[in-house]
Amino acid sequence: MGCSSLPASKSLVSVKSKSINATADGISIINIKIDPNGEDLNEKLKQFGQPIMQQSLQSKLLQEGILIRRVAAVDVPAIVASVGDVLEETSVWHGQVFKWRDFHQRIIESHGMLISEQGIPYFIQQGYLSLLGRSWLIEREDGIHIYVQFLPTWHVPSRQASFVGKTRSPLRSKIFRNLEFEALLKGDEAIIVATHLSAPEVTLGPQDEGLPPVRLGEALLGGPVIQDIVQFLVIEANIMPRG
Repeated sequence: MGCSSLPASKSLVSVKSKSINATADGISIINIKIDPNGEDLNEKLKQFGQPIMQQSLQSKLLQEGILIRRVAAVDVPAIVASVGDVLEETSVWHGQVFKWRDFHQRIIESHGMLISEQGIPYFIQQGYLSLLGRSWLIEREDGIHIYVQFLPTWHVPSRQASFVGKTRSPLRSKIFRNLEFEALLKGDEAIIVATHLSAPEVTLGPQDEGLPPVRLGEALLGGPVIQDIVQFLVIEANIMPRG
């Protein structure tokens, strides 16, 4: 991996966006693990909301296993129910985030992981895959919005601390700038970042070449897995009423 400089416990709760802090502006991140009903996730999400980016960036993210839609926040429970049964859900209130912060992170296991990005395989033995983000209010002619920006990264911290912003410069890092995305959200909108994690087919015998690389987006959101899982990150906006 190249070098560059960087700018859960199980719980079962109702998908009702209870993480929203009704007394402040900002965003919440809801992490939802779903047992899928077998239907095509891409086709399912197309029934709701709209894309947030140009087709070229959308295609790059899809190549890495990431699907993204802007939806009405009120539709999130119905979207989740249409995909399958909730296995696990956690949420974090972030408010406004003016400096880069880990919105989602997974540690690389000690045995390492073979991932791919743009079809190029990398073997990473340590560190963290993170979805960094930041967010703040923006006033436009059509009202107040929340600007959100997201950037997938990999880094090895210089100390035994997992978060990029909590230590000195990382020992090694990689910023996936070509997968950076952003959006403006109204107070009743949310972004769904989703992936369908499929269990790999097991083959035995002299021709077995091991497991294939895990695409970057799938690795970031929890792959590889031993059973099919759909993973949602729901970024939901909360904007206080103005007089």
